[in-house]
Amino acid sequence: MIDMYPWQKRDNYKSLIRLFTRFHVWLYEKYDGKYLGDLEGFPFCLIKVKGRKSGLTRKIVLLTIPHDEAYLLVASQGGASTHPMWYLNMKANPEIEMQIGAQKISMVVSELSKKEKDLLWGKITSAYSGYQNYQDSTEREIPVLICRAS
Repeated sequence: MIDMYPWQKRDNYKSLIRLFTRFHVWLYEKYDGKYLGDLEGFPFCLIKVKGRKSGLTRKIVLLTIPHDEAYLLVASQGGASTHPMWYLNMKANPEIEMQIGAQKISMVVSELSKKEKDLLWGKITSAYSGYQNYQDSTEREIPVLICRAS
């Protein structure tokens, strides 16, 4: 585990992350991903998923990595010690809506096996090198999900 200063611990800035996430969702919905819609050529997507406890529609903007006819999502949560809520919601409710730009697609999500993840990890970290830092900073195995059109 990487040693960090107390103010740099991911758990200490969850409220800031939540605030930015709400802003990013609002911006994405208002402008169909025109602003903050990609990271070095890889698209952000707006995900709508049913909450596993509330049953309400939850929204989040995530970096997605195109892979063949599908898209990959990495449940890194910045290397935090716990899985992100959106990941838990998708595990419970794998039918989601994914929006990339103005295009909305009904998708079904499944988790890659450790072997499948390992085969794609180079592609994932070349899309965003921070994922390797996140994996190195946590003891949990960061899950990778694949989204396919339903």
